Amino acid sequence: MVNNDIKAKFNKLGFDLIGFTRPKLNKELSKNFKNRYNKDDLPPFVHHNVERILDPKKEAPWVNTIIVVGLSYASSTIQNTDGFISRYARGNDYHKVMEEKIIKGIEVLKKEFKALKYSYYIDNGPVLEKALAQQAGLGWIGKNTLLINEKYGSYIFLGEIFIDKKLSIDNPATNKCGNCTLCRDNCPTDSLETPYYLNYRTCRSYLTQEKGILEQSKEQLIGNCIWGCDNCQEACPFNEEIPKDLHTEFEPKITGNIVDILNYKRKDFPKRWLNTALSWRGMRVIQRNALISLINFDVKKENYKQVIIKKMNDNSPILRYYAYKAYISLGYDLSQIQDKINKEDEINIKKLLEGSG
Repeated sequence: MVNNDIKAKFNKLGFDLIGFTRPKLNKELSKNFKNRYNKDDLPPFVHHNVERILDPKKEAPWVNTIIVVGLSYASSTIQNTDGFISRYARGNDYHKVMEEKIIKGIEVLKKEFKALKYSYYIDNGPVLEKALAQQAGLGWIGKNTLLINEKYGSYIFLGEIFIDKKLSIDNPATNKCGNCTLCRDNCPTDSLETPYYLNYRTCRSYLTQEKGILEQSKEQLIGNCIWGCDNCQEACPFNEEIPKDLHTEFEPKITGNIVDILNYKRKDFPKRWLNTALSWRGMRVIQRNALISLINFDVKKENYKQVIIKKMNDNSPILRYYAYKAYISLGYDLSQIQDKINKEDEINIKKLLEGSG
């Protein structure tokens, strides 16, 4: 069969999961998204063209089959650092890794079909990818809103290839969460209070991506997270006995060492960070989160103190603000930085220092 042949060849390219589905969303799987849209409850980064998200035919009128592919990024490496970086962001940028494999997959399809029309997506277009993945049999959307596969768990990157050929489709996956509530019970910010609904406004992963000066309540919710949060995945029983370290591209190359991160120059990105999913964001938000982590970590160390003082000279008023806030919060002697205080003219920092007096 054509499908089995394609799956075998895609497996050789490195894909762990491959499935086929029609370009029509199951009403039950898209219901949650529709409800959130109607309530104006979607995160700002969600693609704005909702009609195309809910109807792939409006995105690509010619599409007859959607091939959904998955890559495992599960790692056996334990990160023992004061700051936390989510597993998905520790290795090479998954967008680039997935794109390289998808392009090779398209070459396979071109040999199989003449005059192939196609398009592909990797977390970058109007595609409800987890719903399509469940329809294609790759796994089910769990109570933590992530795709869960019985063999590979939830540490999975997804990609989609739209083609104009009509192929047989796979059976959708069955939800196997049952009565388990471990993901919800272990969410540190209660953002999964309602099953199958993530409150992005309080989710640590989302908050670490927000820009600027955060409200104090949001700062506290971040905890020691430099980027992302894996608590709900770490608690999931389906992630206990899964294959790990399947792709060298996703081997961890960066860590959450707060002192190292705060010592990086923002315009001179460290080489080992350059090809990661974090590099597009830039260092300012990451360093801000590192300073917030020190506030929440609430541990006084000399190396923390020195790097905090160093950030008081940063060109960014946001980083200077959080440097002063961390210094004050940890109870260091303000008289030691009096010269810096006297030279500071940024309004938020002035208010912060006045409040500490």
